[in-house]
Amino acid sequence: MTTENLLYVIGAAIIALLIAIFHYFYKSKNKDKSTFLLTFLRFLSLFALFLLLINPKVSQNIVKTIKPKLVVAVDNSSSIKYLNQSEKVLNLVEKIKSNKDLNEKFNIDFYSFSDEVRLLDSLIFDNSKTNISKPLKQFNELYKNEIAPIILITDGNQTYGSDYEYTNMNQSVYPVVVGDTTKYADLRIAQQNVNRYAYLKNKFPVEVFLNYDGEKPVNTTFTVFKGNQKVYSKNISFSKDNTSQNLSFYLPTAKVGTHYYSSRIGQLQNEKNTVNNTKNFVVEVIDEQSEILILTSFLHPDIGALKKSIESNKQRKVTVKNIGDRVQVKDYQLVILYQPTSSFNLIFSELNTNNANYFVITGSQTDWNSLNKSQEHFSKTVINQTENYTPVFNNSFNSFITDNIGFEDFPPLLDKFGDVKFKTPYESLLFQKIGNFVTEKPLLATFETVNRRGAVLFGENSWRWRMTSKIENDSYVDYDNYINKVIQYLSSNKKSKRLKIDYKSISYANENVRISANYLDKNYVFDSSATIWLSVINSDTNEKKRLPFSLNGNSYLASLSGLEAGNYNFNVSVENQNVSANGSFKILEFDVEQQFVNASVDKLISISKKTNGNIYFEDNVTKLASDLLIDKRFVSIQKSEKKSNSIIDWKWLLAVIIVSLSIEWFIRKYKGFI
Repeated sequence: MTTENLLYVIGAAIIALLIAIFHYFYKSKNKDKSTFLLTFLRFLSLFALFLLLINPKVSQNIVKTIKPKLVVAVDNSSSIKYLNQSEKVLNLVEKIKSNKDLNEKFNIDFYSFSDEVRLLDSLIFDNSKTNISKPLKQFNELYKNEIAPIILITDGNQTYGSDYEYTNMNQSVYPVVVGDTTKYADLRIAQQNVNRYAYLKNKFPVEVFLNYDGEKPVNTTFTVFKGNQKVYSKNISFSKDNTSQNLSFYLPTAKVGTHYYSSRIGQLQNEKNTVNNTKNFVVEVIDEQSEILILTSFLHPDIGALKKSIESNKQRKVTVKNIGDRVQVKDYQLVILYQPTSSFNLIFSELNTNNANYFVITGSQTDWNSLNKSQEHFSKTVINQTENYTPVFNNSFNSFITDNIGFEDFPPLLDKFGDVKFKTPYESLLFQKIGNFVTEKPLLATFETVNRRGAVLFGENSWRWRMTSKIENDSYVDYDNYINKVIQYLSSNKKSKRLKIDYKSISYANENVRISANYLDKNYVFDSSATIWLSVINSDTNEKKRLPFSLNGNSYLASLSGLEAGNYNFNVSVENQNVSANGSFKILEFDVEQQFVNASVDKLISISKKTNGNIYFEDNVTKLASDLLIDKRFVSIQKSEKKSNSIIDWKWLLAVIIVSLSIEWFIRKYKGFI
């Protein structure tokens, strides 16, 4: 208690005593034996009241010891099981959990990871994908303000995501390598690049990367089959110095539809892993081609990125021209107008005359006064100031099926600041986010009139979106597919189908097959109350399955698991409606996790050195624990916290006041003083 509070308490006691004496000894004429008791009760009531007002406090210093965190991340992918390391990993986790010294020094958090990161519950090693960079990034963010070294129990093999070897980390990483580190002679198809679509009576390109791990020279054959028919073959040679081959060739198309192919490289004698000697791919042959025109008045990185994204689908050809060049709008299925100015007025007039589809992209150089007059679908009242607009995905968008490809992580677009208004019914695929405020104003919107479609993107620098998607997913595929869905919608004047489906034509046996459906009512408005059924039949065994779709945001979703390898046909139908759609897919036996025959030690060594950690093997976990215990970087921190607590509980003081006043009143009443 402070000196000031102590003086207040002493003063309160003196004042309470003086008032009680004054009332019962000086002022009162009737004095008897009860006077002293009444004086005491009055003193007690007043003193308690004064204490309640003063509320004396005492200060206390509390010292807390904060132990450092220790993060244990365990690989839960099927490659652990395939390499026969399941029991060893479980034993490693148990050893860390039961280590008393580690538990005394650290607060230990356990996680499992494969394609997602989860709190460690159980390990079953059945996930078909591994992304090691994802847990490292999440831990780096989660423990950014703490001391938290990371024990990474894994074989180091990753099947997708950005390369974890180059992940920037604030925490030290201690990989524990499980799996055989011996290098075996191995032939494999490392990568295969094929476009999903091809044109009828044309040839489509195939690019294949072949790798060899071994010392002796080998000769083998690379072959591509369509069913049992050989469609391509080439003899190839490898040696200690020539460990990779890049093959580029073309395959013909003769029939519209979905076609399945299998690439194979010959096996070595006594080759341990032959799963990675085969890769499958699928090509959809179509009998149409879209010509896209991009018109601009100046060069910008957006134009090159847009051209590459659109032409990633080989059914589309993009022509880029300056606004002054001669063009025939009727020769193109879609015209993209990049940052229109007054010089675009004639083009807009020609587009309106031909009732042509167009896609407007605005930015800091857009002449909005001219654009507002050139077309009648939307307008923007702007000021001479620019703003950054971050994208937010609209889950209720239903003009066509699309997914959120991580828009919340994309950098903002730049456009002139102002209020957007639409004069035509529209749908927002992306909303604007300014700073931390999410608006309902469109950033990317589509609109549709009779036999005509259009879209507008309110911002420049979308090329950064493509680069961000590449960094996050180690591929342009997700972003290019998103762009091509927009282009597919805009380059067609066909009336929208009431039931649209989206699915992968080829999957692996341990993957879930996901089929999305979008159903519109007779007014072409998304119907969230429909009952939609999926009927699937195995073409090889005639086994049938029927299950309902579940509502998933702006679409319906059906997920199939546990399907055996084979060919499947399916039908999607709407209950009590004469609306349906058909499709087919193929399930392959190959498990991508089985392509690995040993642990990837080199990358784990690299990430450990980069983060000032160290690498260990599964039989040396005792050394790992010892090193963590003696490392002076990982020490507990003491924090002192000063707290002020009231000495007396106000409830007890209030009770004392009530009781003492009550007793005093009863005595006075009994004595006839009142």
